[in-house]
This record gives sequence, structure tokens and C-alpha cells, in this order.
Amino acid sequence: MCSVHKRSTRRARVFAGLLLLLVSFTAQAGDDYLSILEAEADDTDEVSQTAGSATQAAAQATRVKHDKASEVIEAGLSFNGFEEMLNDRYSGSNFLYVKLSDKKRKRVYKFYKSDNRITEIREEIVRQLSSS
Repeated sequence: MCSVHKRSTRRARVFAGLLLLLVSFTAQAGDDYLSILEAEADDTDEVSQTAGSATQAAAQATRVKHDKASEVIEAGLSFNGFEEMLNDRYSGSNFLYVKLSDKKRKRVYKFYKSDNRITEIREEIVRQLSSS
């Protein structure tokens, strides 16, 4: 085998290894984020369930009311109040939010003031995190 072919084969193997490592790292980071959000959703669901001997229909009605209410964050929070609310109630979203620069956190807060639905705020956090 010629030395040029050996080097190109070695480079191809190194490149393939690095590519697999990068894909693995990216998939793991995505899995971590999804796990955190699933845990956050489970926590929200636990709060919505009724205790005791309530009928299943009553529990379902309570869960639906809570789910609709939990989609909207209290309007008019100060910047500090917004950050405290994220920390206290939405730990998965807060996990990514705290990785943002101060400038990008202010953008998320400004977005919250125009749209206080948690699903939209989560998407804004991800957009800010992925923007350069």
C-alpha cells in the first residue's frame, strides 16, 4: 500500500471517529435537556392531581384546569421575579436559561413581557441559546 493511501485512510478514520464523538456528544446533550423537561412536566402533573377520594372525573377536570393555567406565567413580573419564578417552577427551562449571557436573558425577559406562555418562553430560551 502506498504511503499516500495509508495517510488518507488514517485521516478518514480519525475524521470518522471525531464525527462519531461529536454526534454522540450532541445526542447526549439533547437527551439531557429532554430528560430535564420531562421531569419538569412530571412535577407539574403531580401538582395538578387531586389527593384523597376524589372521583376520576373530578381529578381529570382539575388536571385540565391546571394544565391550561400552567401554560401561562403570571404577567407583570419584574426581571428578578421572572428569574425567581423560572428557578422555582421550571427548573428544566432555568437550567438552560442560566447559561445565557445577561444580554440574552434580558431578551428572554422582554419576550416574556409580550408572550407569557411557558412553551413559547422555552422556545425563546432555546433560540437565544443557539444563536451566536
